[in-house]
Amino acid sequence: MSLTYPSLLRPTTTEALMSDGREVTVPKVELQLRRWAGAPISNTFGNKPLIDFGGRPVFAELCVYELVRLSGWQARWVETYGAGAMTPHHFTTWVDAGLAGQQHEPITDPRIQDLLQKIAQANGNSYSGCWDVVGWNGEAIVFAELKRLKKDRIRATQPRWLEAGLQMGLQPENFLLVEWDYARE
Repeated sequence: MSLTYPSLLRPTTTEALMSDGREVTVPKVELQLRRWAGAPISNTFGNKPLIDFGGRPVFAELCVYELVRLSGWQARWVETYGAGAMTPHHFTTWVDAGLAGQQHEPITDPRIQDLLQKIAQANGNSYSGCWDVVGWNGEAIVFAELKRLKKDRIRATQPRWLEAGLQMGLQPENFLLVEWDYARE
């Protein structure tokens, strides 16, 4: 698979992760995002921070989804919370409602569907630990995991998803850590 990145998310550094007892170095991009200062939304999906993206409030995952999309790629925010082990939610937007009020936007590309299923099967028949955003453009595919600077850290399930992806033929370059924080105002 081609190892390119969305033009708006080019890696600037790397980070080492422990995966299956070995160190795997993955690309990383650092983003400064504008804090949402408008009217609050009532359902923040567990108090997720809000980003101002083009004058509308979005979660960081949807901001990265939009950056991937604006780079000419297809993408989805893959959310496992509240979903079955093999049936994650795929989002492209968030309406101000609970999880049940969201529109699932399934991935229709059979190649991407097949790859996701194979990784999940290699991951113990589970999407647990699937990285936040999957983006694809032709042969290129990237899994992006978002972490807010000094607020979030990699969970144990995420290196397992990375390892399952590597077992399916992906390279460390098919994974992208997105470390973000609010820009200073």
